[in-house]
Amino acid sequence: MKKTIFLTLFLCLCIAATGNSGKPNLSFACELNGKDFGDLMSDTSLVKELAEMQVSLIVGVMDFSPERTIALQKLNTAGIPLVAWLLLPQEEGYWFNMHNGDKALGRYSDFKRWTTENGLKWKGIGIDLEPDINDSRLALKHPWRMAWKAYLRLFDRTSLENGQQYYRELLSVMKADGFQVESYIIPLIFKEREKKTSSFQKLLGILDIPTDKEIPMLYTSVVKNPGIIPFYHRPNMPIGLGSTGGGVIIEGIEAPAISWENLERDLLIASKLTDEIFIFCLESSVKRGFLPKIKDLDFTRPAPDMVQEVKEQSRTDQLFGLMLVILDHPVWLTISLVAIFSAIVFGLYRLMSFLIRKLRH
Repeated sequence: MKKTIFLTLFLCLCIAATGNSGKPNLSFACELNGKDFGDLMSDTSLVKELAEMQVSLIVGVMDFSPERTIALQKLNTAGIPLVAWLLLPQEEGYWFNMHNGDKALGRYSDFKRWTTENGLKWKGIGIDLEPDINDSRLALKHPWRMAWKAYLRLFDRTSLENGQQYYRELLSVMKADGFQVESYIIPLIFKEREKKTSSFQKLLGILDIPTDKEIPMLYTSVVKNPGIIPFYHRPNMPIGLGSTGGGVIIEGIEAPAISWENLERDLLIASKLTDEIFIFCLESSVKRGFLPKIKDLDFTRPAPDMVQEVKEQSRTDQLFGLMLVILDHPVWLTISLVAIFSAIVFGLYRLMSFLIRKLRH
């Protein structure tokens, strides 16, 4: 662990001092329903600007509507590389997770048929490995119910194994069809791999499924420490930045949006680590006027020093690793909690008995 921290800190110093002078390849994710996506791409000046910037688009495919089809054909004609980010209906979990592998297989089958019928061209397929959106709703409305549900999952090995089997089959089919598959992952999964545990996956209902290209979502709009970017970056791996706004709204709550100043900082940090950067998301970047700023950004500028921020993230990461190990033994965890609770109750009983005896005297 100390070696990993040292190498990360050394890398941060190198970033601050020198850095890669080349402009990275940029991808923008776009998470809009078919009609809104069609409306956005009806702006010919935007399509032209995207082509001039030589960016790729990661398109959230949540429907197969005519509006989406027409817009994608337009983008194909403009020569803009496209990645199909497959999503499910919200009642089926929306993102890909441990409990909807069968639905994901069906979704891919429908996607492939729609692609063939409409002559769409993709450079790859993206899968988003995140918790069931319905769990997020439950956590906001009834947090104790969600906590109990998550606790019971710690004992459930079957769902994990079944989910892994479904997604291995899905990836096998995608690759056989000639697609490169990329995944958008929660960076804490790296700690799960290091500790060789499965508690994080079972707790959230997510899966660790290695793909051709893994993109950790290092959103400083959510985790306020920019040290997560160098800390969780891995060699030869793209970096996901954001969020500039947008995405799904859960129970009236929208994820916080990053400021331009912080996005600029993150872009400079990431560009010294990788030549491929993913930005979430396109529609809010357009709305907030970020595209021209990104286009004109001088990537030869030095990145800020992140040594202290990386140290802070390292401490958090170590605590998280300890929690993973504890949660990976739910039987012993339960016994320990019951023992602690019983000791507290017994202690209170003895205290009350003592006080009552004193009062009687």
